[in-house]
Amino acid sequence: MPDKPNFIPENELAAALRESEAQKQAITDGFTGVMIYFDRNHRAHWLNRVVEKRYPNSFGKRCHEIFCIKTSSCGECAYQRSIRTEQIETSTIETGLKGVDGEEVIFEITCSPVKIKPDEISGMIVIAQNVTEQYRLEKQLRHTQKMEAIGTLAGGVAHDFNNVLTPIMGYTEIIRLKMKRDKNIDPAVFSYLDEILKAAKRAKSLVEQVLTFSRSSEMKEKLLHIHPIVKEVMKLMRVTLPSTVVIVEEVNEKCGRLLVDPVKLHQVLINLCTNSAQAMEGMHGVLTVKLDQAEATEDGREWLELSVADTGIGIDEEIIDRIFEPYFTTKEKTYGTGMGLAMVHGIINRLGGHIKVESEKGTGTTFRIFLPVADKVDPVERIVHTGDLPGGVGRILLVDDDNQVVQVTGEILRSLGYTVVGTDSAMEAVEIFAREFDKFDLVITDLTMPELTGLEVSEEVKKIRSDIPVVLFTGYSDQVSKDAAIKAGVSEYCMKPVSMRNLSVVVDNLLT
Repeated sequence: MPDKPNFIPENELAAALRESEAQKQAITDGFTGVMIYFDRNHRAHWLNRVVEKRYPNSFGKRCHEIFCIKTSSCGECAYQRSIRTEQIETSTIETGLKGVDGEEVIFEITCSPVKIKPDEISGMIVIAQNVTEQYRLEKQLRHTQKMEAIGTLAGGVAHDFNNVLTPIMGYTEIIRLKMKRDKNIDPAVFSYLDEILKAAKRAKSLVEQVLTFSRSSEMKEKLLHIHPIVKEVMKLMRVTLPSTVVIVEEVNEKCGRLLVDPVKLHQVLINLCTNSAQAMEGMHGVLTVKLDQAEATEDGREWLELSVADTGIGIDEEIIDRIFEPYFTTKEKTYGTGMGLAMVHGIINRLGGHIKVESEKGTGTTFRIFLPVADKVDPVERIVHTGDLPGGVGRILLVDDDNQVVQVTGEILRSLGYTVVGTDSAMEAVEIFAREFDKFDLVITDLTMPELTGLEVSEEVKKIRSDIPVVLFTGYSDQVSKDAAIKAGVSEYCMKPVSMRNLSVVVDNLLT
């Protein structure tokens, strides 16, 4: 008898097809990414639920119309390469489609040809994963690494630049001091010397600005007038804002000092000014920044008011109470993080101040910051007002790898009455101290030197004589931590270029 034909009954075949379809449906429904089948005409013929829900109206569109909104002739994406090579291809689409919430998405897509026959492609399966967050994190990491590199470069530039400024400022102050002592007071010459000092201090402030943007560690709060910070921020805003925005600056330079971290205050101002600029985007407007005295409170405490006002679109009354909440933002997700004003609020609170917001829809917004004025006067400030320079007696060992810095700093100290032994070699300084350790009253050392660092010099001299005070000079404070300085036995450290007044105070405090 002939063999029975090998076939599957129709009911079993239908059941197998239903089972296969159910399996496919379970896989696609459980997949959290995008899955689309494009037919031989390169149009979306089948979509999984993620596409239907988040990216509607995709059915019937071509691949480039859904993902990158480019022409089909670009030829660079995984889809086009897969058509050419008939192989599985992967690529990243950096300009993705926008979902129902308007968020721009970045996809990593994998394309796999569907072949009914070995030499014929009947369609294409595209699997896409949303890698937007990963992309942003990688971008943020690259930015952080770039800023760290800038910080390293800034530290080197600051060190060398401050070494150049030290003799300029030092010799100018020495000339002024000698002219006063010799009673050879020529008003014109004094005026020229003052201008040199002003220019040198402006150059020093430029270095500090570079370090402000690149510094990653926290700075200490210090007592200072904040009007220079306000003016520097406004210089920056003048460059970055469009010409349609008029900047008005009203700064009272005699409204008191604050105990504040200048970097944090810089961040506050930049953030508020940037927000105001964005509120006036695409329109003519006025950005007004004011600094002035505020009314004293009932307890007699004095306050300073810093305000940033704009003539922008204003803030809705319904949300004005929420603007300082972390992650709350009215901007698009790719345009704002919602952390800017929260950071501002946190900084002001830590400074003991408070913020008031006044806004009218369509008219503009004003942020009014109130900060407590500090009445503490430090020794350096007292000397500036009195004009007295403390001097004394004592033998000082001075070391810096820049010989010109050694010369000018030595001259300043000698003019104040001290005896100075100077060298530009750290190893030689340690050898000198080892021979004459009982004849020195103070050691002043630079931080960054080729043979030994200033911390290593301090450690070496402390091994020989533990009670010797050590002053550390540095052009970049983030290169040394307070703990490391204390561990090395450093008594005090000064930022280069150090003025005659500051140096006289530091030395006098350690030798008296």
